[in-house]
Amino acid sequence: MGHRCHTPSVPGPAGAARTLATALALLLGTASGQALAQSAAPATTPAPATTQGNTADAAEPLEEIIVTGTSIRGIQAQSSAVSTVTRDDIVATGSTTATELLRSLPQVGNFNSTGSNTGFGQANFVDQPAIHGVGVGNGGGGLTLVLFDGMRLPGAGINQTAPDPSAIPVSALERVEVIADGASSIYGSDAVAGVINFIPRRNYDGAETHLQAGFGNSYDSQNFSQLFGKTWKGGSILLDYEHSGNSELKAGSRSYISDNATSKGWGDNRVQNCPVANITAGGTTYGLTATGALKAGQPNKCEGRLDDDLYPDQHRDQGLISIRQEVADGIELFANELYSRRVMTTRMSSTSAQASPNNSAFSVIVPSASPYYIAIPGQGGVDQTVTFFPGGSFLNHTTTSTQVANVGADIDLSHGWQGKVAGNFGFERDDVRQNGLNQTLATDMAAAGTLNPYGIGAANSPAVLAALRDYQTRYSGEQFLQEGLFKADGPLFDLPGGTIKAAVGADIRHERFAASNSVGPTNPASWLSANEAAVSSFSSVGERDVKSVFGELSVPIVGDDNAVPGIRSVNLSLATRYDSYSDVGDTTNPKVGLTYSPVEGLTLRGSFGSSFHAPSLADASTAIDTRAIRFTDFVGFDPNKYSIILAGGNKLKPETADTYSAGFDYKPKELPGLKVSSSYFRIDYYNVITFPTFNPVTQPQNPVYDAYRLYNPTLAQALALTSGFRHDGNFDVTAQLPTAIYDLRRQNFADEFIQGMDFDVSYGWDADRLGAFTVGLAGTWLWQFDQKIKGATSINTLLNTDYAIDFKARASLMWTLDAYTAGVFVNYTNGYTNASTGGLAVQKVDSFTTADLHLAWNVPGQGMMGGIQATLDVNNVFDTAPPYYYNTNGVSGVDLTAASPLGRVISIGLTKRW
Repeated sequence: MGHRCHTPSVPGPAGAARTLATALALLLGTASGQALAQSAAPATTPAPATTQGNTADAAEPLEEIIVTGTSIRGIQAQSSAVSTVTRDDIVATGSTTATELLRSLPQVGNFNSTGSNTGFGQANFVDQPAIHGVGVGNGGGGLTLVLFDGMRLPGAGINQTAPDPSAIPVSALERVEVIADGASSIYGSDAVAGVINFIPRRNYDGAETHLQAGFGNSYDSQNFSQLFGKTWKGGSILLDYEHSGNSELKAGSRSYISDNATSKGWGDNRVQNCPVANITAGGTTYGLTATGALKAGQPNKCEGRLDDDLYPDQHRDQGLISIRQEVADGIELFANELYSRRVMTTRMSSTSAQASPNNSAFSVIVPSASPYYIAIPGQGGVDQTVTFFPGGSFLNHTTTSTQVANVGADIDLSHGWQGKVAGNFGFERDDVRQNGLNQTLATDMAAAGTLNPYGIGAANSPAVLAALRDYQTRYSGEQFLQEGLFKADGPLFDLPGGTIKAAVGADIRHERFAASNSVGPTNPASWLSANEAAVSSFSSVGERDVKSVFGELSVPIVGDDNAVPGIRSVNLSLATRYDSYSDVGDTTNPKVGLTYSPVEGLTLRGSFGSSFHAPSLADASTAIDTRAIRFTDFVGFDPNKYSIILAGGNKLKPETADTYSAGFDYKPKELPGLKVSSSYFRIDYYNVITFPTFNPVTQPQNPVYDAYRLYNPTLAQALALTSGFRHDGNFDVTAQLPTAIYDLRRQNFADEFIQGMDFDVSYGWDADRLGAFTVGLAGTWLWQFDQKIKGATSINTLLNTDYAIDFKARASLMWTLDAYTAGVFVNYTNGYTNASTGGLAVQKVDSFTTADLHLAWNVPGQGMMGGIQATLDVNNVFDTAPPYYYNTNGVSGVDLTAASPLGRVISIGLTKRW
């Protein structure tokens, strides 16, 4: 939701490297400010992208537009900085998807990286946008609200309900507006860290065809779009279709990826599931050689993840239809339909830990009666544990489809008031298929002597191998959103400083999340036993209703008519919103803001408010991953006993936050090309929803985790704690009690305290015959990111770790002369510490700096040759490798959440406006 005002969109600058940022901070007396990482079109020269073709955008630059962060027309979001990524900025990034576009923003968590969207699991195929990284990985819902044209989107994923920005076609976007400040007083739940609003193009006359192809080392991408638009008196229509895609990027194509990091001073994490097996008998492990020789105490090791995809193969088909029509004086109807379908394929090495459903071990017990049994001298005929290599690799397949439709009317009411009524409907369908090994069948065949797991001797038949590999874990999810909205805004009465304006409204919303899970063979052979061929299935449904009312006031205390020297303007903004949830109760969230301008060109601003985030339906007790899992005995490590871990959703309280911001905007009249903006932010974030991690198991002496475990439960306690949970693994508490029950479900686990500053500085000037130039620097600097676990007295600092990197920035230099445009961008991510080293020393990960290049040429010509623009974009011009990152739980060599392994990618584009 937003308002309309007669304010033209202004291109914003891009950010920079830290050395330049530090010098600028010292010069300006501020350490940071409003983070905006986009290319800046020179203010003195129209950008080629908007002057080509016959567009109403160029002819009518003051057309009323939506502004994010307020419901009142005619004003900007007064106390919060609004960063704008313009259409020219979008073109200059060379982005093929909206998710890629967000990676150019330093204040967004996945800046300068590919993100965790690897497609390995059911939970991580959607990149949640996270302003300042707040809420990343905490729970199923995001703390950054994502809007399309001011309206909510349905959630995406199996274990999360945050929207997928990549469902929005880049070719349909006019701009993106970002507020890095709490905004629950306007928008309700999820707007804790801020709001990202994708705003589509409007009033476009003509057609636009775009082709783009990108090429890199073992990687390529494509984008095609076709846009049609028509405007007439009182109405308009926009039609857009876009296809985008990219190839996979294999870990083996990058020399710095390896499971063996001993040469760098770290550990050897190579797996033991090798083509030639290892045998464990009598407490000793023997490496088997191809000739049948045995190496006691020297197991075979091999690279287990080189065939994994660092980045998945993805293809999207998307479209947008937007229609507006004035049907009577003061009444305009509108309708929008957004559609997206994405297909993603991820390859995994057969020895990768994710390859086997439920992370089952690739090992089998071989009795001496097996015809393949390899006797070990001195061991007699004891049973052997043999690692098993299933050969080849496995594929994950993920298909998502998104549809959003909203219809409504803008209505002119009396006395300058305007009303808006809208219905918003959306659904997301996700299907995730993970293939792996039928471990039950492999165990039975090895015991029966029909499987040779050793890797030498007689080969297994293709039918046997096909049956072993025919095992799938499938997740399906459907998320529904239904929303009815009414709001009205307009003037109340005049004060000496100006007119008080107000907005009031009501919102009714219904959300539903249905998911199912099945595990087993997809095509069980007739000779499989019932146990080997069994398919287990589960389903869950969660839903809620939300009723909301909200109001907002803009009070001009000092304006042009009563200004005095040193007090040019003072504006007070007040907003509050009441939300009633059918499942988690009620909440009221106010916000107070103040802006003060002592002199022309300088505005000081500050705000205080409260925000909240309702627990995601993916985090509720009905979540599809809620289950009780049988594990080994973690107390005495007795092989005849077991422990239970509870995982998945839970009954949770809402997350809440107190948010503070203060900053300034400086645009001196004496130097019209200069813009300086800085914003301090603070978030006190309570009842954080996240996992207790594995610490309740691994730290038995730490009393902080006593609330999440129960040792030696009684039968009554075990029954009470596991009642209603589905079982992963065979156990019966009435037959044998577990030694411990660990509650590792999502919890209201901690409180977090976050502070920092954003900055945005740009300067544009016209150099006459040399063209127009703009330089820019933007970034974000975190000062504090502390976590206090419930019940603990100490505070854990997450600052300067991979969870909260303290400094990110992007610098830009843009030049435009006649038909030519050129831009250079520098992206900087500061170094940080990595404590996930498996008990080894803390690693210092180096900083990551890349440079991008954008060139554009408006091809001269008339008729069919007119309206053509050719572009060349080079991301990571110098092919800079990411800093080395040691990881005991995944791929070692790169941290995908903080860097990109894609390397240099050269993209050639051609756009034709008809």
